[in-house]
Amino acid sequence: MSVVRTDVTKLSEEQHAKLAHAVMRRQSKLSIGVAAIFLFILLGLPLLNHFASSFANQQVGSFTLTWLILGVLLYPLTWILSAYYVSASEKIEAECSDWRAILGHEAGEDLEPEGVGDVKPAFIESDILTKSEGSND
Repeated sequence: MSVVRTDVTKLSEEQHAKLAHAVMRRQSKLSIGVAAIFLFILLGLPLLNHFASSFANQQVGSFTLTWLILGVLLYPLTWILSAYYVSASEKIEAECSDWRAILGHEAGEDLEPEGVGDVKPAFIESDILTKSEGSND
């Protein structure tokens, strides 16, 4: 997916929502793809044993092909899929954080909701007034 540069100062709230939706779609597509590959491998082995038992029972070294796949190759394949998922997910998140910075700072908007920095608890303000009134007496 190529990144298209746009004038971020002209992005509406609807466009911000579309951008967030696009990121979620990419994460979902990645998750479903990796899960499908894992399930294909995991469920493919019993199907291989059922429909091609003569092939699955071939000797490879001191193991049958089924036990070689199940006992030896399944774990490295799981690690490889996991490493791919984590790196691809981090790449998507990095692009998302870049978009957030582009949409936030360069558009002149804070990344926190407007007015959050101005909120002060009422008891602090009343305590300050009480202390200053007490020192004047």
